[in-house]
Amino acid sequence: MNKCYCFFSRRYGSRIMESERSINRLILLIVILGLVYFCYCFYYATLRWQEDDWNSKPAKKIDHLYLTDPDVKAIHERMVTLDSRLSSEITIVTAYYNLGNLNKGKKLGLGGYTPEQYKNWMSVFGRIDNPLIVFTDSQDVIDIFTESRRHFEPERTKIVPLNRTSLWAFSLAPRIKEIFSLPGYPSHDPNTVNENYSCVMHAKFELVSKVIKENMFFTKYISWLDIGLYRAIVSEKHIFPIRLPPGFDEDKIAYSGQHKFDSTLSPYQIIVEDKTWVGGAMFLGRPEVVYVYTQDYMRSVEKLLSENMMSTDQQVIYIMFQPSFPIQPHVDIQIYTTHSTDDWFYLGYTIKETWDFHLRKTASLLKFLHSLL
Repeated sequence: MNKCYCFFSRRYGSRIMESERSINRLILLIVILGLVYFCYCFYYATLRWQEDDWNSKPAKKIDHLYLTDPDVKAIHERMVTLDSRLSSEITIVTAYYNLGNLNKGKKLGLGGYTPEQYKNWMSVFGRIDNPLIVFTDSQDVIDIFTESRRHFEPERTKIVPLNRTSLWAFSLAPRIKEIFSLPGYPSHDPNTVNENYSCVMHAKFELVSKVIKENMFFTKYISWLDIGLYRAIVSEKHIFPIRLPPGFDEDKIAYSGQHKFDSTLSPYQIIVEDKTWVGGAMFLGRPEVVYVYTQDYMRSVEKLLSENMMSTDQQVIYIMFQPSFPIQPHVDIQIYTTHSTDDWFYLGYTIKETWDFHLRKTASLLKFLHSLL
C-alpha cells in the first residue's frame, strides 16, 4: 500500500513540476516577446522625434521661371489675378483606367488587386468634401462617381471622359514593353512587368499638369489622390475635407515618406532593387509649384526611356532627386513620415486625423456647453 502511494505521489509530483516548468517557460517567452515589442516601439517612437534631414533643406524658388517659361508665367499670372476669388481649398485630381487584375498587394502569393476592389474604394470619394476632378474612359466608373457625389453641389465634381489612347503616358507603352523585355531586366510585378501599369503611374503627372494648364480648377492648392489611398476607411460614413497638412511649406510638394533618402544610389540600382523613397499615392502643393514639378517628372521619364530604364512613379521620383541625375528638379519635396517604413499613405491619413481630432474636440466642447444648460 505504501509502495503504491509513493509511486502515485512521485508520478503526481512529476506532473506538477512539469506543468510548472511549462508555465515558467511560457511566462519567460511572454516576457521576452514583450521586451522585443517594447524595444521596437521605443525605437520608432524615438525616430518620430527626429526631424527628417531632407525637410531641413531650404525650398527652391521658381520665381525665375515666371520670366522664362510662358506656361508657368501664365499660370502664375492667373493665380495672382484671381487670388481674392480663389477658394483656399484643395482641388483633388484622380483617375481610373481599368488594367484588369493586378499582381499587386499580394502576400504569400495570395491576393492582388481587382477592378471590383478599386470600385469599392471609389466610394470614399463620395465623402470627400473638396472640389474633385476625375478622369476615366469607363462608363461604369463615371456612373459610380456621379452617384456617390450627387449630394454635393454640382460644381464641386467634374468627371472628364478621356480615352487612354489620347494620353502621352499611354503612348509610351510600346517603348516601355520593349525595355521590360530586355534580357536580364529586373522583374518586379507589376512595376517592371506590366507596361500599362507603368503608364498609368506616369499619367498622374500628365493629368494634374492638364488640370493646371487648362485652368480646370478654382482653388489655391491642388492634389493628386490615388483611388485606393483611403481604402482603410471605406466602411466609415462621415464626410471630411482634405486640407493642408500641418507645417506645410508652400514652395514644396508634400509627399508621404517611405524610406530615408540615399543619395548614393544609381538609377539602375533603384530599379533593380525596386527602391522607394516616397509613396506616390498622394502629392499636393500650389498650382505653380505642382505644374513645374510635373514637367520635371515627365522630362525625367523621357530621359530614363532614352537610357532603356523604366519602372513606376516611385522609382522615377527617387531617381530624379539623385544628385547625379542630369535633370535636376526645380522644386523640392516635403516629407511626412513616422519613419516606420510603412507610411505609404501617411500624408492622407494625417490630414484626415487632424480633421477628426478637430471634430472630437468640437463635439466635446458642445457636450460640455450642453451640460451647463
